[in-house]
Formats: sequence, structure tokens, C-alpha cells
Amino acid sequence: MSSTNEYYQFSNKFNLGSTILLTLIGIFVAIILGVVYAIISHFSPLILIDIGLLVGMYSLIVVLQTHLSQIAKIRNVKINILMTFLICLFAYYSNLVTFEVLLFDTNYLSNWISLFLSPIDTITILINEIIPYREITITKGSSEGSISGLGLAGVYLVEFIGFLCPILAALSIEDAFCEDCQTWYKKYFFYSLSNEELENNINSSRVGSYADALANVELQKDIRDLLVQKTDDQMPMLNYEYCQCPKCQHKSILTITKKMLKQTKKGPEVEDVSDGILVNQAYIDNQTDQLFSTKI
Repeated sequence: MSSTNEYYQFSNKFNLGSTILLTLIGIFVAIILGVVYAIISHFSPLILIDIGLLVGMYSLIVVLQTHLSQIAKIRNVKINILMTFLICLFAYYSNLVTFEVLLFDTNYLSNWISLFLSPIDTITILINEIIPYREITITKGSSEGSISGLGLAGVYLVEFIGFLCPILAALSIEDAFCEDCQTWYKKYFFYSLSNEELENNINSSRVGSYADALANVELQKDIRDLLVQKTDDQMPMLNYEYCQCPKCQHKSILTITKKMLKQTKKGPEVEDVSDGILVNQAYIDNQTDQLFSTKI
């Protein structure tokens, strides 16, 4: 992080030792997840369950990778993607190995280790012995709607892509990092109703100096509190993302985004609007910082 800039930018730094260690830990956990996934999938009676498993695997890997990259203090998107790719790859590979061992009902543990250490054999078995001869059905035990051959290869390809989808979540790093204190910023959210005058005042303010523009704004921590002031079923609102270093509490960062607040039978709903970003990760001055810090 550089204090000479008006806006926050990642330093692209990372610690090689902690990154390697935590990537190895992630790979180990991913292998376990892949084994569990394959076992449940093998005994599940419906393909719909398999789809749910794939969605669950995506969520678990995203959570795993996010926590590991935070602990490793990775501020480099390319390294973040590489870590995620390795975790996803090993999760899929251990799933494939387990699937093949269960399918051929072999000596599970010894053959699993042997096959896991032989990726060429694992791929060869899939291509030469499984795809040409195996059939799957939408409902196990039924002969209707079976999939085989190229269709089966397509199913396995979709599953492989599904395992790699968490990489999309690694394309950006959501949290800011204080290089001085070597810690992640804490993030707080506030909300307010909006109007054209307020937005113009924010846009015309000097970068980082928004205290005057927000002086008369009622900041809320709960979106539902905005409904007390509601004048219509659909109202423009502002979302404030305030980031503060928990150690030095200096160089705080602010993002202000315009949204649309709607009142529905299920409660308040917030929708994005086009060109909604008014302030994007700007360092704020002491006056603006105090405006938000006193409301934490």
C-alpha cells in the first residue's frame, strides 16, 4: 500500500514461505474433500444430488482458499489464482482416483495410493475403460435416459470445469491490506438514502474529503432502518464500504456505491444500478475518517 496515491492499490506482495505452506495445507484438505465427494456421489441415487454436491464443493473450496490466502497475506492476484488452481486440481484428481477405485471395487487403500501416484494411469483408465463402456442414468436403477460415450465424456468435462470454477472467485482480492502493520483492514458497511444533490456533492468533492458532502447524512448500519424514512416503494440509496486498519487506524479507505432500495413483501431488497460507483477505494482525510469511525 502506498500513501502517495489517492486510491488504494495492492502492493502485489506475498510471503513465499507462508504461501507454499498454506497451499500445501489447502491441497491436503482438498484431497480429503475430493474423496468425500466421490464416495457420496458413488452411492447417491440421483444426478440431482451430484449437482448439489458440485455446488457444495465449489462453496467449500472458495471458503477454504479465501481463508488460506488471508492467513498467508497474499496481495498478488496471480499468486491467488495459482493457489486456487492447485487446490481445485487436487480436489478433482482425488475425486477421480476415488471414483475409479470404488467403480472397480478393488483393494481400496493400497490401490488408491498407487493410483493417486500414477496420474497417467488414472487418466488412461478414464479414457480407455470408463468413457467407452460406462453408462449413467438420471435416476439410478432406471434404463431410461442413459448417457454414454461422448455424452458421458461431456458430463465428466462439466464436472471438471465445475471443480475449477472457484478460480473465478480468486480473480480479485476483496479486502485491503495495511503494509505498515502487516494486517488486513476491517470492513464496515453503512447505508443512507440518496438524492441527486447528495451525489453531486460527493462527485464534486476533492478525493478523500467527503466530510462536508456527508455532514447532514444519516448513516445507518441496517438497511431496514432506511425504510423508516421511505417516501416510495423504490428509492435510491448509497452503500458505504469503510475500511480501517485495526492496528494503526490510519489511511482508512472508503468506497461509495449507488444502489436502488425496494420494499417487497419479503422485506427490503437492494439492486445494483449502472455506473453506480461514486467513490472507489479512496484514502480519506481525518474529518471523513472520524465521521465513520465514531459510528463503528
